[in-house]
Amino acid sequence: MTDRNLKIDCLEINDVQLECGIDLEVLLKTKAERDRFDANWEGFYADNFNSDVYTREGNRLVYHSEQLIPSKRSQRVPILLVLGNPASHSVKSGMFFAYEGKGHDHRFWKEILKPLANLEPDVLQTQSPDKINQARKRRMLNLDYKSSFKIGLCVMLTMPSAPGDKWGGVQGIKRLFGLKAYKDIIKAESKRIHKIARQFVRNRGAVIVFQKDAWEQLRSDGDPEYSIGDAKAGKLIGRLKNAPHINIFGVPPTRLARPCCNVIEEVVKKLL
Repeated sequence: MTDRNLKIDCLEINDVQLECGIDLEVLLKTKAERDRFDANWEGFYADNFNSDVYTREGNRLVYHSEQLIPSKRSQRVPILLVLGNPASHSVKSGMFFAYEGKGHDHRFWKEILKPLANLEPDVLQTQSPDKINQARKRRMLNLDYKSSFKIGLCVMLTMPSAPGDKWGGVQGIKRLFGLKAYKDIIKAESKRIHKIARQFVRNRGAVIVFQKDAWEQLRSDGDPEYSIGDAKAGKLIGRLKNAPHINIFGVPPTRLARPCCNVIEEVVKKLL
């Protein structure tokens, strides 16, 4: 089966948030696929903050997502970080990795990003979580941080979900739509990522990939296939598909903060 001419429309609402839409009739061609989605929808919609970021308009599924691509010019080396999919509560909050657990500062900011940039002056920790998120957003957009890199954030899969449990993460989106439809979604999403990478990274810098499906979609033929062992060992090194002048590196998922940070430290050595 082809990709069913699937198109995911995404429009920028502000510097971080996107509004995206997808036609369920184009995506879910068979009655079995649509029945599966309809049976799953209520449970998915009620989970976490999904009801705050998703709406149904007939056969059109509309949702908010996130993307942070600074437009400010700089001589810094551009690095595009490609994550899995957004957490619904972060999309609602208006900033990547708004918090984890019961309002704790996310490991992404405390540990994972440190080899690339320091956005964490002590004064931030005296502020409310919302003010901290907004300050981080401004600093990333204005390149107001000490680093040799200009960092952009995007997601391989624009559809948000809870951080974990039955409907959480990328697996929650797979469960909602089924594997066939999910594969079509990922193919459509990869076109968006390729466009962002070409515009942002250009002929310098690199793409760092945090998720298995993202690596498989973005790597060139002949680059190593994904394995968590190779990700932890820093062996996922390749070239962006159809843009071999752009280097890509696969790192462990953010839930594995220390191994992820260790591999990023090695990537930084290669880029400087």
